Amino acid sequence: MNNELNVESKLTILETNIFYLLVGIILITIGSLAQRWDIYKGLIITEYAIVLLPVLIYLKIKRQSFKKVLRLNKLSLKQILLIPIIVILSYPIGAFLNSIVMIFLSLFGEVKPMPIPVPDNGMELLRSLFVIALSAGICEEVMFRGLVMKGYEKLGKRKAIIFSAVLFGFFHFNVQNLLGPVFLGILFGYIVYKTNSIFASMLAHFTNNAFALFLAFIVNRFNTGSNIPNNVPLNMSYTRLLIYGAIFLGAISLVTGIIAVMLLKKLPKSAEYTNLSIRDDDKDISNVLTAVESVPLVITLIIFIIINILRFRS
Repeated sequence: MNNELNVESKLTILETNIFYLLVGIILITIGSLAQRWDIYKGLIITEYAIVLLPVLIYLKIKRQSFKKVLRLNKLSLKQILLIPIIVILSYPIGAFLNSIVMIFLSLFGEVKPMPIPVPDNGMELLRSLFVIALSAGICEEVMFRGLVMKGYEKLGKRKAIIFSAVLFGFFHFNVQNLLGPVFLGILFGYIVYKTNSIFASMLAHFTNNAFALFLAFIVNRFNTGSNIPNNVPLNMSYTRLLIYGAIFLGAISLVTGIIAVMLLKKLPKSAEYTNLSIRDDDKDISNVLTAVESVPLVITLIIFIIINILRFRS
């Protein structure tokens, strides 16, 4: 027990935030250039060389236990079966939250689609599943539900979940895809704490991205195109379409969300979750970030705002 506390105490919030900022800067520079060169190869470089490798090196330098920090624990069969169902049922909620942002942005001009490759055939679908679903599920979860969430446990488990989720959302550096990932980050974080296994969030992340790819693939295969009447302003038509879509997603989310919550309650708990309540009862827990700890996050926020303003104006 003392060894575990010692491992956790070495991961400070300030170091975690500085690490997050540095990786984010590398992501939007080298990672962006790599993805422009070749989207799939660039994403592989981004996930493994920019996201995963620095985390492993950092933990090694800090002499951390990979098993304890990353929660490398096995899942039960019931957990493996329930997690994908919970994630698929939660998918409409993330889509609904993103649609709210899209509606707001559409009021100010044309909203450009996110640069995500849509597979045209079976081989491209398999490649996309490996790069966008599997690789992202492994690498990003090691960073956010591994390093970042563990680093924030000084604030308590609930705040660790929330902070890691918010940082996960901003790490996409795209306001169109902000609220959805934040919601998913909260869901993934809760699942990790309940199962005490990062494999749970890897499975959840993979399921979410794979489901999105399958939907995009099916829509792309059967989409015949649609014509907007010439006498209707494009922005107005697009905004109305987004509003109708949001209403539909909201209705679906209400139903699927209730079922997802019911299944979350049935998700088997780990012994650690049973013995260590997710409520923040520890007297040693801090309540807020210090000013110094917040500096890397403020810089990240400024970069996020600048990138999205430039993207919206281009």
